[in-house]
Amino acid sequence: VSHTLGSRIRYLIGGMCLCSITLFALYVSTVYNKAIATSNTEIIVNSVVVLFIMDVDEWVFSALEAINDDWTSHSSASEDEMKDKIASQQEELRNLREIVERIQDSLTQMDQIASEKEELRKLEIVDKMLESNASAHSEHVVSGSEIDVDAQHLETEHVDDIVVP
Repeated sequence: VSHTLGSRIRYLIGGMCLCSITLFALYVSTVYNKAIATSNTEIIVNSVVVLFIMDVDEWVFSALEAINDDWTSHSSASEDEMKDKIASQQEELRNLREIVERIQDSLTQMDQIASEKEELRKLEIVDKMLESNASAHSEHVVSGSEIDVDAQHLETEHVDDIVVP
């Protein structure tokens, strides 16, 4: 977002004021504690004074609101806009994650279907081989148990060697 020159100058002055207050509080707390603190009780009292000085920035903000409400209302409006954008992006991210999960589920199902088709093709080929083997054995008189043994042998030996186009 591009700001006008006037708003840039106001932001610069506001930032310099906040940095000045912070540096002033740091300076005052250091000098004050070195100059006066001789016991633990005095250090606690000094800390309270430092907290008071650091509370001045809230008073400065209140004074800025009293002087010109537009300076501070802009910051709260931009925060609301950012919160709305973040919420919409989070919702969009949730929707995208759901779509990705559905796609992954579909791909998993497609892989399962493809492997089941492959198994089905292999079984069909084995059935054809068994039928041709049974017709070749039907010319010879063979007992039923020998055909079952040959079929089992054929299944376990040649099923993995079958190449499906």
